[in-house]
Amino acid sequence: MNELIDYIKSGMDISDEIEQKLSEIIVEKKVVKGEVILNENSIRKQHIFVASGCLRSFYKSKNGKEHTLQFAVKNWWIGDYTTIYTDQKSKVTIESLSHSKILMIDQTNIEKLYIEFPQFEAFQRKNFEKRIATLQNRILHLLTLTAAEKYTQFINDYAVFEKVIPNYQIASYLGITPESLSRIRKERATS
Repeated sequence: MNELIDYIKSGMDISDEIEQKLSEIIVEKKVVKGEVILNENSIRKQHIFVASGCLRSFYKSKNGKEHTLQFAVKNWWIGDYTTIYTDQKSKVTIESLSHSKILMIDQTNIEKLYIEFPQFEAFQRKNFEKRIATLQNRILHLLTLTAAEKYTQFINDYAVFEKVIPNYQIASYLGITPESLSRIRKERATS
């Protein structure tokens, strides 16, 4: 839990009361590589903070193809926001790509925390604003960049991911085939 407290303290001062409340509502879990944390079609409304390791959320289409939506490493949040903020079942699966330590907080407990400590709500709102901006940029990149440009942008933004994530998952995140990713990497290596 100290990882989350340290993360929060990097963005705001927190009282002992907030720290105590967080310790009461956080569920800490160690997960192994390949472990599923959230299944599609569930109704678990949980925010997941990555204390260590790497997670990914993905959607599986009817033909079985996986579409990676997000990767999350240390100090990142991940979840199925459709489920968290609506009454719909989850559309994505979240799995651990490595041995990881995660901290989970139910949406109900987050809402109570916001009421009791409004400064924490302001801190989280800023985090969500950053996520929305990142998501918008990701959508724009998917719509407008070439495959090579998408990969270059990915490397510039998330170099740490390339070391721990399988190639087919990177390709899925970029919206390209694994073969295209291999070709792009070869072209980059020879230029």
